[in-house]
Amino acid sequence: MFFANPMYLWALLGLAVPVAIHLWSKDEGRTIKVGSIANLRESENAQTRTLQLNEWLLLLLRLLVIALLVVILAEPFVKTTTKNQDLVYLVEPELLKIDTFKTSIDSLAESKTVKLFLEDFPEYNAADSVKTVAANYWQLAQDFEMLKADSLVVFSQSLVRGFKGKRPEITENVNWVTIDSIQTVEGIVALTQLQDSVEVLEVKSTKEQLRFKKSVREAAAVQNLETDLEIEFLDTLQVYAFAEDSLQTNLKFLKTGFEALSTYLKRPITVTEITQNETQQEGILIWISLSDTPEFTGTLLKYQPDAFDSDLIAQNGTHFSLTLNLTRKNVVEQHLAEQLLPLLNLYPELEKAVQKYDRRVLADAFATPLRTAKDQELNHASSIPLTHWFWLALLIALIVERLLSRIRKQ
Repeated sequence: MFFANPMYLWALLGLAVPVAIHLWSKDEGRTIKVGSIANLRESENAQTRTLQLNEWLLLLLRLLVIALLVVILAEPFVKTTTKNQDLVYLVEPELLKIDTFKTSIDSLAESKTVKLFLEDFPEYNAADSVKTVAANYWQLAQDFEMLKADSLVVFSQSLVRGFKGKRPEITENVNWVTIDSIQTVEGIVALTQLQDSVEVLEVKSTKEQLRFKKSVREAAAVQNLETDLEIEFLDTLQVYAFAEDSLQTNLKFLKTGFEALSTYLKRPITVTEITQNETQQEGILIWISLSDTPEFTGTLLKYQPDAFDSDLIAQNGTHFSLTLNLTRKNVVEQHLAEQLLPLLNLYPELEKAVQKYDRRVLADAFATPLRTAKDQELNHASSIPLTHWFWLALLIALIVERLLSRIRKQ
């Protein structure tokens, strides 16, 4: 048994306290019945103490309670050693769409350990239907040690969408094999109802690029498209604006920008000026003032001058900041209307829809994790905490000690 905080074991010296109490406990006086006190003389009072151990069982219980409490503070645990697996294969689920590859993996799974390259690395079962979930390669690579394997073989793609965060370090026992699956993918990601037609947004992805194409088609022609998407009916976008008198010029330029977007997008956008005390909870709120903004759950554009920001509008989630006073020059040179476009959030589910079509591949020079010379342990040691068992023993010992003390009046 080992201890996480062995310094607490010095507290075992406290076991001397109950021993001292028992050693120096006073004897109870005895009552003797006599027939007459005529022949009794007064004697000096003498207080005697016993040097014999009183109530052995009660003493041992109190010592046990103190010892258990000290051990709990020291956090006991035991170490167990398990032998690593010789070889483990990890497979990205999307690769199983390739028939020849799936056949090879099914054959391999009959004699070797095959797991899916997903969170928690679930076991691969050829009979189960596998969901194609986007994998975060670098995040999963940081969890390779939990597999407890002497060697790892990873089959994955090198899709750009799978590389997020810091590049991990992997040991020399990991053999990472990248496989290109489908070369070109295209599909429809959004259908938007216009006045008498439908706007179709398509995406086409190759290993090198992701391209979008927007077209307007007749409603009857859209019904023949191979897609499960429903046509979205777009309402008028409501924009509420408040500006101080000294900052009204900024609001005029912003109104012009929204008018340009309305014409280009063929979607009505209404800008309504409000007073400082009016509150709105939906739509877009433009607050051209240095005063505090009201509580607002929608998209907010607030006037926050920042001379070090190179953009007119800076984004932070659903909150945007107007970093400069608008002029004719910077409105034209920095394309104000384009910077206002993210406020509209025209396709809130677009990123998720596009993700399944994104086939862009990261070059091997950037996709390969860093190698480390750290030796892989043949056996994996793990610890099992024992604190909860000692808590149980302490509770039982306390109950027995209290009951015995009540019975013996100690």
